[in-house]
Amino acid sequence: DVNKENKDGETPLFNVCSSGNELVVKYLVEQGADINQKNRNGETPIFNACSSGNESVVKYLIELDSDVNQENENGETPIFNACSSGNESIVKYLIEVGADVNKKNIEEKKRRYLKHVQIEMKT
Repeated sequence: DVNKENKDGETPLFNVCSSGNELVVKYLVEQGADINQKNRNGETPIFNACSSGNESVVKYLIELDSDVNQENENGETPIFNACSSGNESIVKYLIEVGADVNKKNIEEKKRRYLKHVQIEMKT
């Protein structure tokens, strides 16, 4: 079962999105892996891909309608993970496809960084 969860509520797709193996990601999706399944923290596989800097996997998941504004339990979206990991090209891509750069997380720690990225994108 490609959607079988581990103790953290994650399926194999979460791990493969972290590894960046696009071929295996595509295989799992073809076998019925749910790209919008949430783990115990409310995150979907795109969060892992954004954290790991796997731009091709991020783009593939978005092509399949993965929600770029899906919030985890802290009110964070995938762009927060991309920012935290310093994945500038993914941040830019997420903005291009509609990620909310004005989104505040519960602690509002990353808000300034997102605003900085937004300003940099305009210059």
